[in-house]
Amino acid sequence: MRRGIAAEYTEKDALLSAIRVMRSCGFTKLEAFSPYPVHEIDEALGARRSPLAVAAAIGAAAGAFGAYALQWWLVAYLYPVDVGQRPPHMPLAFVIITVEMGFLFGGLTVFFTFLIASRLFRLWDPLFEIEGFASATRASFWLALDANDPLWDRDAVENYLHGTGPARVRAFGGLG
Repeated sequence: MRRGIAAEYTEKDALLSAIRVMRSCGFTKLEAFSPYPVHEIDEALGARRSPLAVAAAIGAAAGAFGAYALQWWLVAYLYPVDVGQRPPHMPLAFVIITVEMGFLFGGLTVFFTFLIASRLFRLWDPLFEIEGFASATRASFWLALDANDPLWDRDAVENYLHGTGPARVRAFGGLG
């Protein structure tokens, strides 16, 4: 969010009520901040499911396939060794490395996907400049509406937010 309006709530239920009111009015670009995890917030916002499970599966499959292919290419194709009339390609010998590389690549993929999906690379946001916004890490709940929302009308948004009973409403990102 680069600019918009944020409202502070002292209770979790007040935040959930405000989210439902704003969503029922048609606003879609909402973001909520709370000092502890509240699973009802995700449901109220209509948040999508986390992409981490899919990323883990893709990363693990890519790691396992890559490890098996590399072993086959090196041992059976480039440098085949005839030992006791055994075939150069014996899949059983490749299982351990294949499984381990699947775990490694799956874990690394989850790690980097989490960093990207949770936007942890963002060190600063205009929202952080709101006086008192640091309370979102300790005691207060915040609801922010992005100015890029299709139904954006500053006066209407402020009226809707004031109607939900916030402790305070503040503009951020140059809308001050």
